[in-house]
Amino acid sequence: MPINNYKGFLRMTGFCKTKIPEEIMAALEPIKDNEEAVKAYGIHLGTEMCKKILATGIKTLHLYTLNMEKSALAILMNLGLIEESKISRPLPWRRPANVFRVKEDVRPIFWANRPKSYISRTTGWDEYPHGRWSNAQNPSYGALTDYQFMRARSRDKKLQEEWAVALNSVEDIYERFKDYCLGKLRSCPWSELDGLQPETKIINEKLGHVNRKGFLTINSQPAVNAEKSDSPSVGWGGPGGYVYQKAYLEFFCSQEKLNTLVEKCKSFPYLTYMAVNKEGNWISNVNQTDVNAVTWGVFPAKEIIQPTVVDPASFMVWKDEAFEIWSRGWAQLYPETDPSRKLLEQVQNSYFLISLVDNDYINGDLFSIFKDI
Repeated sequence: MPINNYKGFLRMTGFCKTKIPEEIMAALEPIKDNEEAVKAYGIHLGTEMCKKILATGIKTLHLYTLNMEKSALAILMNLGLIEESKISRPLPWRRPANVFRVKEDVRPIFWANRPKSYISRTTGWDEYPHGRWSNAQNPSYGALTDYQFMRARSRDKKLQEEWAVALNSVEDIYERFKDYCLGKLRSCPWSELDGLQPETKIINEKLGHVNRKGFLTINSQPAVNAEKSDSPSVGWGGPGGYVYQKAYLEFFCSQEKLNTLVEKCKSFPYLTYMAVNKEGNWISNVNQTDVNAVTWGVFPAKEIIQPTVVDPASFMVWKDEAFEIWSRGWAQLYPETDPSRKLLEQVQNSYFLISLVDNDYINGDLFSIFKDI
């Protein structure tokens, strides 16, 4: 089992009454407070141990992941046993190792970058959506708690370094979002993940452009039309199938920019949008009961799988969390009297959160609506 966390390593070895070689403790001691360095060492150590095992003629390795498979996959790639491009996802999102959720195969897109938060807010459900989101029968989400805003020390440090910069105007806020979309920053208050995801990199230049204009993106996906399911960037479900996606964009913007966007949407019949502010004021061209499948896959001998949806009821739940991140995820990185903190709170209280879908996944161009704005 790869070492992923120093305290967890000590706890596990203590529980198992394992004697730790001195050279391992000597290597870990200087880096014990640096989670990324500990993981990197764990991958290195695991790789070297596996090399020695394989060198003896043993042909089988058994790696425990404890639901943290990245280190194990890195070891296997170091050994040349798998290629990164061949690692497939069973679904577009990672299914948790929970016996009660084994059949879960549909989720709202809004928590795509905050899967731990989604799991925590749905942990009390009696049933998890399977087949179609409508089967969920409007389950209630758990309330927001401190848990949704807890961060690992290394992640908190990275956010502090990259996001706790002086903000003199809203344009400085635009710059943070733009730099993240262009891959210049590894962290984002609205994401639990590390850096941009592979499919985001397909459209990151376009994302950077709209962020410069004040449309502050926190979630997105490109349009996909019959891409092979083993595609390294957008594939899921294993080989032999084809996957599809509607272009999706979720962002914050001012009331003025929203008004312009709503007016322009009248000339784009394939675009559907939902917009809401912190107070819950709703603007949309869809009904609040309309559920829109935005990702689906076709596989041999299976029904069509549609694992990601845009659901208005869930959007209204998500908006509370999304707006709260302005203060608890970003503004709190600054001292209480810092002007940057006050600017972020002003944006939090005045901007709208928008979910925008281009339903023409074949010929559509979601980003064209932002031209001339």
